[in-house]
Amino acid sequence: MRRVQTMNKTTLAIVAALSASIALGDDFKTIDGKEYKDAKVSRVEPDGIVLITKSGISELFFTELPKEVQERFHYNPAKAAAQSVEQNANLTARSLQRPDVTANATESMAKSGIETLPPITVKLNDELLNALKMTDKLDALYKRGCSSAEFVAAALPVESVFMNLQKKLPKGDPRRDLLANSFDAYQNVALVLKANEQGRGQRPDATIGAAGVRKVILTKILQRNMTPEEKN
Repeated sequence: MRRVQTMNKTTLAIVAALSASIALGDDFKTIDGKEYKDAKVSRVEPDGIVLITKSGISELFFTELPKEVQERFHYNPAKAAAQSVEQNANLTARSLQRPDVTANATESMAKSGIETLPPITVKLNDELLNALKMTDKLDALYKRGCSSAEFVAAALPVESVFMNLQKKLPKGDPRRDLLANSFDAYQNVALVLKANEQGRGQRPDATIGAAGVRKVILTKILQRNMTPEEKN
C-alpha cells in the first residue's frame, strides 16, 4: 500500500486555498514509471508532495520523482534529512524517558481494536476520539446546506487540533493515516464547495461521505468495537 500523507506546518490553510481559483490538475510520473493523472498538489513537505487524484490521496517522496519536479518544488535534500533525523531523535528520546519506571508511575495504555497495532496512552486515545467528534459540527453544517465560508470558519480550529495530534502518532501507524486522510477529505469538501458556488461542479456529497466513513473506521479502532470482518 502506498504511504499516505502527513499533516504538518507546511499545510496551506483552507482559507488560503479557497482564496485562489482551483487549478487544473497536473500529471506526475515517478522514476519507476508510475503515473498520476490530473493530480492536484494538496501539500508540499520537505521530503515530498501530497497528491489528490480520483483514486485517492498519495504521498510521493522527492527521491521517487524526476529532477525537474524536485526543482519545481524546491526540494532540499539536506533539509529533508535534517527533519528525518529530528523526528527519529524525538521518538528515541520519548522511548528512553521511562526505561525503569514502575507501572504506577507510567501512563495507562489503551489497546486498539486491532491486535497488530501498538498501544497508545489512554490520554492520546481520548484526545483522538474528541478530535473526531469535533468534525460532527462540519457534518451538520454541510447537511444544513452551509456556504463554503461557513464551512471554512468551522474547519480552521479543527485543523490545528488534527495537525497536533497527528504528530503524536508514529509514521506508518494506520491511525495516523486515517486521521490525516479524514481531515484531508474535509479540506477537499471546502474546496469543492467553493467551486460549486462559482458554478463549477456539484456539491461534494461523495467527499463528505468519504470523510464520514474514515471517521467511523478510526472511531471503531479507538473504541475497540470493530467486528472480525471489519478488522480483516
